[in-house]
Amino acid sequence: MTKSPSHHPGVDVDALSAALRALGMLYGASQPLAKIVEGAKSEAEAIRMYIERERPHLLSSYDLETLVNMVQGAREAKTDAKASVEQYSPGHELRSKRK
Repeated sequence: MTKSPSHHPGVDVDALSAALRALGMLYGASQPLAKIVEGAKSEAEAIRMYIERERPHLLSSYDLETLVNMVQGAREAKTDAKASVEQYSPGHELRSKRK
């Protein structure tokens, strides 16, 4: 399915994807973001849908609207994710020195 404006009238999927990636929240999604937020009538609704489906564990620590505001803030700041808190690279762990 293509990303057409008729499917997401109020949602810029690319900008939303960049914001989620900047916060370390896009990694490991079960399906493409456009598919997850399909049918959302607004950006806030798309963010809620994504968090509820892909990151429900965050709701045990954060209020849903706080998370929505956080993602919208990252989008507005056009934050770029060089390295985020939730990313892990197994090749970068500290190795013990052998003598």
